[in-house]
Amino acid sequence: MSEIIEAKHHKRVRQPLPLRSIAGALLFCVILGPIGMLYSTVTGGVVMMVLAVLVVRVKLPMLLILIWLLSCIWGVAAANYYNNRLARVTDD
Repeated sequence: MSEIIEAKHHKRVRQPLPLRSIAGALLFCVILGPIGMLYSTVTGGVVMMVLAVLVVRVKLPMLLILIWLLSCIWGVAAANYYNNRLARVTDD
């Protein structure tokens, strides 16, 4: 019986979702390329990994460097977008 009474007095506190580090997203993307994008955006990471595999199969190394750079830009933008969207939700 005491357990039920104690349970009634506990309030549920909602934990805020953690922000994604923009520096971390950049670091992952610089070191891991398209795989590092999985930290900030799973869909974007999968898309860029598929593109990277296709470019490697066609043997275009200059295009692979471009994909690597685009992965860095997209990863940082995705982390920033996630943080801004989370900030808008918590402000409401």
